[in-house]
Amino acid sequence: MILRFESRAIAEVVLLTALVLILTGPALGEDQKSEAAEALANATSEQVGKQAAELLDQLDTILTETQAYKERLLTASSEDSLVLQLQLATQQDRFLEALHQLADIAQKPEEGEVVDQLQSRTRIVLSEVSPIIWRLISEHRTLIDALRSKRQETVPADHAELEDKLLRLTTRLDRFYQFGWDHIQKLETLGLDPATDQAIFNDLLSTRANELSGRLELAILRISELKDRLHEIPGDADLTALLTANSKNLKTNAMSQTAVLNLMESCQLPTKMYRTQLVTTTQDLAAGLLDVKVTATIIKRGWVGAKTWMVDKGPALMVKLVLFLAIIFAGRFLARLVRKAVEKSLGRASVNLSQLLRRMIVNIAHNTVLGLAVLIALSQLGISLGPLLAGFGVVGFILGFAMQDSLSNLAAGMMILINRPYDVGDLVEISGVFGVVEHMSMVSTSILTLDNQKLIVPNSKIWGDVIKNVTDQKIRRVDLVFGISYSDDIPHAEQVLNEILAGHDLVLEDPKPMVRLHTLGESSVDFIVRPWVKTTDYWDTHWAITKAVKMRFDEEGISIPFPQRDVHLFQTKLAQHCKIEAEDSSSANTVSRDPDEIAGNEG
Repeated sequence: MILRFESRAIAEVVLLTALVLILTGPALGEDQKSEAAEALANATSEQVGKQAAELLDQLDTILTETQAYKERLLTASSEDSLVLQLQLATQQDRFLEALHQLADIAQKPEEGEVVDQLQSRTRIVLSEVSPIIWRLISEHRTLIDALRSKRQETVPADHAELEDKLLRLTTRLDRFYQFGWDHIQKLETLGLDPATDQAIFNDLLSTRANELSGRLELAILRISELKDRLHEIPGDADLTALLTANSKNLKTNAMSQTAVLNLMESCQLPTKMYRTQLVTTTQDLAAGLLDVKVTATIIKRGWVGAKTWMVDKGPALMVKLVLFLAIIFAGRFLARLVRKAVEKSLGRASVNLSQLLRRMIVNIAHNTVLGLAVLIALSQLGISLGPLLAGFGVVGFILGFAMQDSLSNLAAGMMILINRPYDVGDLVEISGVFGVVEHMSMVSTSILTLDNQKLIVPNSKIWGDVIKNVTDQKIRRVDLVFGISYSDDIPHAEQVLNEILAGHDLVLEDPKPMVRLHTLGESSVDFIVRPWVKTTDYWDTHWAITKAVKMRFDEEGISIPFPQRDVHLFQTKLAQHCKIEAEDSSSANTVSRDPDEIAGNEG
């Protein structure tokens, strides 16, 4: 085992290490590392040599397979190329796992010839690998810069694909940086001085952080410009594609900056300035607000920015606010004047309008003036009215869809407004409710019943049912029925009724009142009495005539019959006596009853 391991040339190990750097595979998980460390802790010197030899064989096999995949990749089609790239990714994971296991074996604390030789060889390999790592980082940065330069030659529709390629290259570059940090830790673990490599790595990290800081600022500026242009040209496909690509670019740079700053903090390099920028430009609160210094810097910058803004734009804003309030107050005053003017105009107009229609016209005039004042005031604050009105339209559509029942009430209110089946103050019977109309709106009608109960009826129920307006007409007929006995003088009773109607002040002469013999009832001869009165005098006339008829009939000796019924009782007597005989165990007795008693019991 020892001879086999010593036969390995250092250059071959360096080549294997460089390969794993090119492949940039992910590091082992913590669980895998802990399992490997536990296995090594119990391994003997011979077992360590055997494991090292097996790992070297495995690395040779992976290297051969990888080289074959790379050769096939040169002539492969597009679909086969994707398959080969996935296979290369699998190979890189296997290769890096084997190399990490080999590094863990080299760090075994036990002394022995195999372990000592392995550690010695590993130190030489690690010292030779350092320049390769830093060169690969520089080469990938150059590749990324070259790919970025193609943006000017690429049509906007292909920018998204270009950003995806940049994301993959940036992810690989971030892995190189992480590998560089792991490499420095390996040097220190094996007892080598990492000062030179640490200085180079720190310089690379600082340069990368500074570069990403500028790219973040540029991405934010481009996104802002594209959004402004999209407001001017809504729906432009090229602008939309560019905005999507720049948003991806911002996300990629922010992700890479986060990884770089984490490494800088591991190297104890200052990151406050970059963390602050990362939070303020990307609004990613988790990127640095947990850092007290970063939070303090953000608050301080915000306070300084607020003071600067107040000094620069505060006076102009105060003038706009004063002008805004002045326009609002002036609009309210003018709206009240318009309300009063419209109310007076409608009051003097000869057109007969319902109170609901009057109130609606007044409210529309008032709200129109007030709405115009609000829009003018908002325009003084620099608010664009076009998008605002469009937003109101969208909100109105959504509310209309969600409030279909209310809209049906509104439509019914419009029909009531146009057709005017009733008005405020009318006595109506609608939807089974009888009372006086107290209030009307476009949505509902308030009814005050005769016993002083207030009922609110939706307009949709009113318009879809029968509407009875009792007080719509100026005059109304009072329908009364009076009965006299069959033995009374009919012409005399008719004369008395006519005299009562003629002598009543509230009964109108035109139309002429009517007194007619109407029906011959079961117990009375009925007269119909139908005087015409003003609608407002209906119940007063009804009650007064009823009282006058009763008093006058009593004076004239005319009877008002009430329902009567004669009941005749018939009794039957039995023609013979009924005898009941009862027998018991000792004797037989005969009981005789009176026939009248038996008949009464049966009845």
